[in-house]
Amino acid sequence: MLIATFAWVLIVMPAELMSAIAFLTGALVAMIASCQSVSKGSALQREILKRGKIAQGRVLRIWRPPVFGSFTRVYFEFQPCEHGSLVRACHVDRRPFGELRASLPAVGSEVSVRYMPENPTKAVIAKLVSRFTD
Repeated sequence: MLIATFAWVLIVMPAELMSAIAFLTGALVAMIASCQSVSKGSALQREILKRGKIAQGRVLRIWRPPVFGSFTRVYFEFQPCEHGSLVRACHVDRRPFGELRASLPAVGSEVSVRYMPENPTKAVIAKLVSRFTD
């Protein structure tokens, strides 16, 4: 019965309506995937802040994507205790679009960094994550 009803709907439904339904379904799936990605990224930042080792770093660049809804990226470098070479990383500032950006560190400034010892490229700028742990 269900298959017969579905087949009837496909025969009667105009192409424009099917296109609209397909578009809206795709948009919904993209929105859900985006929300899950942001949640996982925020959880990873909190985990690094909680379990990571401390190091001093220097801000190399700040990039604000021109696309609405994108997060600002702060590129920095630091030297982990376990490695002799500098490591470059990117901190994604997950603040909402409307918040003031005055608290971002300036390019060239020293920042406190937390990183995972087993993978130093997983690193965050500590002061930019601490507001999420309150």
